[in-house]
Amino acid sequence: MLKKLPSVLIFLAAIVTLVIAFKQTTQNGDALDSKVDPIQLNHSWQAFDTTSWQVSKLKPTESQTRVYAEEVFYQNQNKTSTFKAPYIIKDDSEQQYVLQSQFGSTRNDDKITLKQAVVIHSFTKTDQGENRILKTEQITYNTVTGLLTSPVYTEIIQPNATISGIGFEANTETGDYQFLSHVKTHYQPASPEKNGAPESP
Repeated sequence: MLKKLPSVLIFLAAIVTLVIAFKQTTQNGDALDSKVDPIQLNHSWQAFDTTSWQVSKLKPTESQTRVYAEEVFYQNQNKTSTFKAPYIIKDDSEQQYVLQSQFGSTRNDDKITLKQAVVIHSFTKTDQGENRILKTEQITYNTVTGLLTSPVYTEIIQPNATISGIGFEANTETGDYQFLSHVKTHYQPASPEKNGAPESP
């Protein structure tokens, strides 16, 4: 099943913002206390209960991203990070995106994986009929190839339909997405009173 998913691009921008926000806070290894045994440290820097904001230079009043996390650990040498309970809000004049999961990690600063209770909400401010939710237990975004993938059960919930399957791939360059196996679609037409037409007797 192949569909267009333009809102995936904004979701991924929020994920990339998380990585960039935490990459900007680096700590020099030489600044560590000489009494600390460096062999015991498996990270270059850490942060707890963090909040960061990213505001667009071009449209500072129209777009901003807020990133929260309970814990972030970053290793400069191999460019990896782990984080707990990331919660990202990307807000612009037309849409708001909320991304959350229990855990996350990055590898080589280009592969971002979110795990356990991954939920991505897309809220359209002008048309509630365009709101969507993506749910899965694991999803990975490759910033180099632009691919968003999940090897596990994934579902997309829209106002009138739910599409689900095992294995999910999305190309953020083209906006195309597909479920790889066990694809199911549940369609529920809008009731006539929601469309403004009275029900017939």
